[in-house]
Amino acid sequence: MRLSKKGFNNLLIFGILLITFIFNFSQRLREPHETKQSTVIPKEFTILEIQTPDYTLTRVGRNWQRKPSMGISSDKLQQVVNNWQTVPLDTLTEQSFLLSDFILRFFIAEQKDPIIVQLHQLQNDHYVLQVNEKLYLSLPSNQLSLFLGR
Repeated sequence: MRLSKKGFNNLLIFGILLITFIFNFSQRLREPHETKQSTVIPKEFTILEIQTPDYTLTRVGRNWQRKPSMGISSDKLQQVVNNWQTVPLDTLTEQSFLLSDFILRFFIAEQKDPIIVQLHQLQNDHYVLQVNEKLYLSLPSNQLSLFLGR
């Protein structure tokens, strides 16, 4: 059985398309899957106060004060505040959670309304931070103390 010139051209076109698809697909498989990361609060914002259900951190001049006081140094409190703006966390796709019992409010100099962050605990001792109902960040349990200063 012989192919006509038209049939041979069609076979050649589909062959080239198949080879192009294979090369593109194999290259995508070899590339590492990059996870997007984000900080909870953008670095360019100036945090004035952080309210949690347990305590409040307030900026007093260049230092931080915790109420009720637990004897934590101002430098340690400054590091906790910095972590909210510098530690990158993996972003997640949109999740569905009920309202959390642990809600943090970040009062920012550049905004009238606070940034609301809900802390959700999952069953596998992992946490998710929900920022203003738009952004979901994965928080491993070993990093929790970096953000809460406990």
